[in-house]
Amino acid sequence: MATEVVDVCISNCTQCRFLCKLCVDRIAALALNKKPHHELENKVRFLQAYEPGPLSESFRGDVSFVGCDLEPVFAHRFIMAGKSSVFRKMFDIDMKEKESGTVQVDDAVAPVLRSVVNYCYTADILFTEEAPAEEVLKLAHKYDINELKAVCESELSRGINNENLCNRLRLAHIYDAKKLDAVAARFFKENFDDVYTRVVERLC
Repeated sequence: MATEVVDVCISNCTQCRFLCKLCVDRIAALALNKKPHHELENKVRFLQAYEPGPLSESFRGDVSFVGCDLEPVFAHRFIMAGKSSVFRKMFDIDMKEKESGTVQVDDAVAPVLRSVVNYCYTADILFTEEAPAEEVLKLAHKYDINELKAVCESELSRGINNENLCNRLRLAHIYDAKKLDAVAARFFKENFDDVYTRVVERLC
């Protein structure tokens, strides 16, 4: 039996042959929205797919980042330049990095560099003991990768407590992390009596 569309909603209309116009519109909207969302997920998955991936030590490219541990982390200039204005200038003008294909990063280790590179390829990052948010934030700020900097700020903002408040305030000041600064300042204000002495002692 064909479904009839009526003007007035009938109780439990999804169980019978009647559908009100409001329900029809809702079903149509859901059908339209579901497909693009599914397609978007497939596109993101496709764009993030690398084999081997940027986190792999066997990943190769046309530029290498060498940290203080002297372990090279490879990437592609085109990708990195597209995510960082600093890298763009580095590879577009006659700087030593353009000629040599090597970027020396004396204030980072390979796991941190690898996490930064992976984010530039996949927009995804997993903070670990070897690649903590504090160290990734430092490079995101240094190389002007604003989206990654925002992710680091969010991560650091979630874990503020009495013990690390002073460190979070330092990080916010050094790396111009405005969101982190605002969250840390609010925590300081809300817990003033408990943290004031500790913060003053550590900042002085």
